[in-house]
Amino acid sequence: MFQPFVLWLWNLAVSCSSGVAGGNCGVSIPREPSAPNPLLEPLSVGDPDAVDLEDLLFSENDDDWHHILHNCASGEADTCRTFGIQQWNLTSFRLLFYFGDHGRPCDEDYAVVPEVCGGRIACRWIDGHLRIVAMEIDDDLPWPALHQLPHLFALTLHNANEKAVKGIANSTLEFLRLVQPQAGAVEALFAPTTLRSIQIHGIQDQRRWTRTDLTSLCAFDLAHFSAFVIQVVGGTLPHCWSRMKNLRTFYCSNCMMSLPPTALRDLSSLNSFVAFRQWEMVPCALLHVENSGCKASWETRHATKDGKKGMAESTGHWDNFQEGPSFLCPAASYSFAFEEFLQLGWRNLRKLWLDGNFLTGVIPENIAVVWPHLESLDLYDNNLEGPIPASLGTLPFVKLQLQSNDFSGQVPKSVLRLAERPNILLGLQENPNLEGCAPLVGHWQNGIPGTRIGRCDEL
Repeated sequence: MFQPFVLWLWNLAVSCSSGVAGGNCGVSIPREPSAPNPLLEPLSVGDPDAVDLEDLLFSENDDDWHHILHNCASGEADTCRTFGIQQWNLTSFRLLFYFGDHGRPCDEDYAVVPEVCGGRIACRWIDGHLRIVAMEIDDDLPWPALHQLPHLFALTLHNANEKAVKGIANSTLEFLRLVQPQAGAVEALFAPTTLRSIQIHGIQDQRRWTRTDLTSLCAFDLAHFSAFVIQVVGGTLPHCWSRMKNLRTFYCSNCMMSLPPTALRDLSSLNSFVAFRQWEMVPCALLHVENSGCKASWETRHATKDGKKGMAESTGHWDNFQEGPSFLCPAASYSFAFEEFLQLGWRNLRKLWLDGNFLTGVIPENIAVVWPHLESLDLYDNNLEGPIPASLGTLPFVKLQLQSNDFSGQVPKSVLRLAERPNILLGLQENPNLEGCAPLVGHWQNGIPGTRIGRCDEL
């Protein structure tokens, strides 16, 4: 039932197609009365990002990069717990373009790509020679013979078609980033290659995100995968992904997945699974979703996005759901019981972000047994209920976001004591049936807004 509904919706010739109509198409945008209200933000103590550096993987800020270099210089360390420099290079190699070595590549590489280092190519000194190690290829850049660049390990392809993707065969690439690939480009990937990391950034400003069959990636031994604004065929990972035994990080936001990722069951290598907001859209698109149970995103209700107009109006472009007001719909989102994730195993999981979905049910008490290394858990803006288990307070959290659900009962003291840690982001607000008393920390001086949790002098 899911697939025909999605195709029907995204093929509609609605009035807010890119560049045609602006505004919210008459859709009312829910707002908290005092939004933006800092009191409704999660409690932040210290610098959670300093110990959860994976949050900075997709940053393009120089300060963030220097922060990573400083904390991860020696690889896996106490201040760099989720990844080291080598892993980061397989996830976000843009650092090389800004902090790489400059000059003219050695004659052998320059003959293949006649450009200086620091523009669309990144270089490193290797065995006394300045070699090309990463590059970006646009439509206006002729295709080089990649096999003639022996030290090239990272490549970004813009607007790639099937022919372009097939051109990477027999290369030494470890990292491939596809930006706005054409239909069929991802499916054109085939082994054998040395690829260990694949990123897909789909075409965002269009009515229907590109259908992408991830079966084509089953032959790869990936360590990292990430995708944004694609329509995953079948609504989940294909079963053949169970062959991947070394996958460490999985990121897929706005991928229109609606079923549990059972293909990754018992994957002991998995450290991070990020799949927040599976189906997000601009207000105009909401007019064509009848009786779907859609909701304004938490960021929209609280006006915490970075839109220039305070998020009052959408531009009418399909990609404006990131900066402008947006809605989430359950038909192509995670709308099942959260407990199904615990049944997948993942005993070495450190990070799980599933916010902005429609997850139901409770958080089982045995969560700390199943995931004893969990450091970062985002479940805010779902439909979870029941008590908050005391076992959460035993986990090494630097981030725990449970706000905007329907949890109830007394908040365990062990969970409230998380606020005493030197670096923590803790969200409990907007759970109207939660009770207890909060420590006098930050903006919790008078209790936790949107709950029955008052203030107390000591726990």
